[in-house]
Amino acid sequence: MVAVPKTEPQDAILPPTSSHPAPKPKLKPATASADGKKREAALKEIAEYRRVTAWPVGRWPLEKRVVHERTRVHLPRTYRARHGVDVRTLWPGTDVNQFVHRYYCENKGRKDGKESEREPRAREEWPNYVAAEAIQAKRHEYLGPDPRVAGYWVDADGEYHIKWYDAFLKDQWVENRKWSFDVRLDARGHWVEVDDLD
Repeated sequence: MVAVPKTEPQDAILPPTSSHPAPKPKLKPATASADGKKREAALKEIAEYRRVTAWPVGRWPLEKRVVHERTRVHLPRTYRARHGVDVRTLWPGTDVNQFVHRYYCENKGRKDGKESEREPRAREEWPNYVAAEAIQAKRHEYLGPDPRVAGYWVDADGEYHIKWYDAFLKDQWVENRKWSFDVRLDARGHWVEVDDLD
């Protein structure tokens, strides 16, 4: 009996890609206006949901968000990170929401009941949105009048950046940038949110 060698698989040759994007389908005016109204309604509904689910950083979070691998979280010191960002390591099994809450509920500049040497100067320079005297100031008091965590943006390195929403100022920010979101239709025909960092 003669053994016949097995044929090797061949790579399929793909046609060359064109440098021109595919043309967008043209919608009729009536369909475009109807889709525009549906899109605006979906955007309004999702925006309201995000505002309602954003939790105040000074209160205990109701939702868990556990990391499964070692990563870092970026924690702004003041509103829009005007005075820098602290970066802390998160270990597997850490709840990001609880970590952020504990970090911002610490007294600013106090270790073992003693005030650090540079903190009185920093307290005078940084605006405290809750109490002008900054007696027993917590870290979250420097983030705005009503800072809330609306979610997280994960960058290409897998590091977490907090999406802030201030209910009093009606402002949305991530570190030194503003963030917003839009909606689009997914493959199933449902409106889903798409984040956009300015």
